[in-house]
Amino acid sequence: ITHDLGVIAEISDHVAVMFQGHLVEYGDVLDIFSNPKHPYTRSLLACRPSLDTKFRRLPTTSTFMDWHIDDEHRLVIEEKKVDEGEFKRLETVGRPKMIKPEGEPLLEVEDLKVHFPIRKGVFGRIHDYVRAVDGVSFKVWPGQTLGLVGESGCGKTTCGRALLRLIENKGGVKVTGRVKFEGRWLSDVPADEFRAMRRRMQIIFQDPYSSLNPRMTVRDMISEPMEVHRLYRTKQERTDRVAHLLEEVGLEANHMNRYPHEFSGGQRQRISVARALALDPKFIVCDESVSALDVSVQAQVLNLLKDLQEAHELTYIFISHDLSVVKFQSDTMAVMKDGLIVEEGPADAIYENPREEYTRRLIEAVPRDDLDHIKTRIAARETARTQRDG
Repeated sequence: ITHDLGVIAEISDHVAVMFQGHLVEYGDVLDIFSNPKHPYTRSLLACRPSLDTKFRRLPTTSTFMDWHIDDEHRLVIEEKKVDEGEFKRLETVGRPKMIKPEGEPLLEVEDLKVHFPIRKGVFGRIHDYVRAVDGVSFKVWPGQTLGLVGESGCGKTTCGRALLRLIENKGGVKVTGRVKFEGRWLSDVPADEFRAMRRRMQIIFQDPYSSLNPRMTVRDMISEPMEVHRLYRTKQERTDRVAHLLEEVGLEANHMNRYPHEFSGGQRQRISVARALALDPKFIVCDESVSALDVSVQAQVLNLLKDLQEAHELTYIFISHDLSVVKFQSDTMAVMKDGLIVEEGPADAIYENPREEYTRRLIEAVPRDDLDHIKTRIAARETARTQRDG
């Protein structure tokens, strides 16, 4: 059971596709991927960014169909006719990738290191350190998206949090190196001034289920940072701002009085995006912000992040272990391994011609759903069954 179609293509013999509690399509894996009959299946296959996709915006479920529950509680699906022109439009809509930025970088990281203590013995003395980030340097320009990619445990999330000073020197943790934001080295900024600078630096966490306080309404969660930073003069002005942000991320203004448990995973992540935008930032770290979402909702959130980037002139660091998502979303890419950046450059160029063996292994490990690969996997499974059965 999974929402990852690449994994389905790798391991499955047959596929059952479910939508709103209904089994909408069932068949052989090759038939499903080569000739899907149901519009929802077609949308799932199109929504997932692949390493060779040319889309600047991803198609979504609404591209292929509309649906509703009628008065008798039956699922009603209305299929849309999608022509080649719509896919061509998705390849050209929005800004092209920013490969050659101009001017000064918005963010500059020099030799960033984060070492966590390993304690042993009765007194918990520090025996050694886990070198989670061990000398990372990079630059990000205004309006650009840097994709930070690598396998779990490589240090990419620690790096993202440390440059926002969410991880600091205390409790035995050692953080060294320098981070410059908007022309100022953050280590030189006094605490009272840094609090004001933090307005312009935000983060969207990985898990929308745990990053939202279940005891607070949506209105309180989004307006809280405005109160902390003393934005807007009255509660009504802050409420109006919350309503505007919810509508901007694709929710309704009247959702502000609800609690997190009343929303789906995709809606919760949209709330997290709205909260990150509440202080009108210029830089956002997206820490695995779509990894918990199914492919159809993931496509909507990825498109939303791109739309917001253009509308607000945002700069992103997009952290993920999914190389295909990072390649789609990012202008440039940095590949991390064991706390170090082993390869960096334009996202498309790294995919087309990786220099490092580790990068090549990451690309080869991405689950593939092209028909030739599915046929090869089916043949391999048949051979294995024949050998097993003697």
